[in-house]
Amino acid sequence: MKIKYLLLCLFSLSAFSQISIEGVVQDEKTQTPLEEVRIQLRPVSKKGAGYWTGTMTKKNGKYKVSTSMKLPATISYQKEGCGKKSIKIKDGDEVPTVVFLDCTEKAIKAIIIEQTLDTDGDGLVDKEDKCPKEPGSIENEGCPVQENNSSSKDEELIDAETKTNENSDLPSPPPPPTSIHFKVNESNIDLSYRNNRRLNRIGAYLVENPLAKVVVEGHASSDGDSDYNMDLSTNRASSVKKALIDMGVSASSIMTKSYGEDKPAKSNSNSQGRIDNRRVEVTVMSN
Repeated sequence: MKIKYLLLCLFSLSAFSQISIEGVVQDEKTQTPLEEVRIQLRPVSKKGAGYWTGTMTKKNGKYKVSTSMKLPATISYQKEGCGKKSIKIKDGDEVPTVVFLDCTEKAIKAIIIEQTLDTDGDGLVDKEDKCPKEPGSIENEGCPVQENNSSSKDEELIDAETKTNENSDLPSPPPPPTSIHFKVNESNIDLSYRNNRRLNRIGAYLVENPLAKVVVEGHASSDGDSDYNMDLSTNRASSVKKALIDMGVSASSIMTKSYGEDKPAKSNSNSQGRIDNRRVEVTVMSN
């Protein structure tokens, strides 16, 4: 890997220099960013020991440390299971912006799990998720948003519309489109969607109107490569198609399409957007 270097900012202040260093710390073998690495910056001379300072690496292994200090000085990086590295700094020296530690195989496995484990698949890793076992929103720190009256009002509208159609001689209009969402890397319908009222209503409508057609479109977020996401969206669409067939809908009435990550509903630049993009859209076509 080509390593870029960052010049130290050195300004003469009597016998001291203003030192500012920033960069990232990674595991040498896997290039995994290392968080919570202890960094200490201290002068070599004992007379300057009172001016040492330190910090810890943050998310993605990033850090920044600065102070006025008498040179030469030493900056050290240390993390349990990954050893320690020290770099001596003299006036005019350069410090690499990417510093590598040598983590043991056991340590790096634990680090990768800690930094990537997302039990509920809501895009927020467990260590940052206040509700790690329940899907939620980023804005709500990973916890589910409390239901409000909008969902009950929506159900009331469905009931009212159904009653109106039952008392009318006119043919029932097709039900509105609905979206089925999925956890990351999954294509099976979540149990909560098996009782999804809108999906069940679409199934019932198609059974009562065998000439009607339905389009089932599978989508994926930008996680993973494009070929994988295309297959994932195909499997998601197939899963919803099977659910409709299990309701009694004729397979010939169902058209499936797969778009992979090519037609996002929201931006893939943030976790909530990626959650919204892991979906299948179901639309009944008018006769």
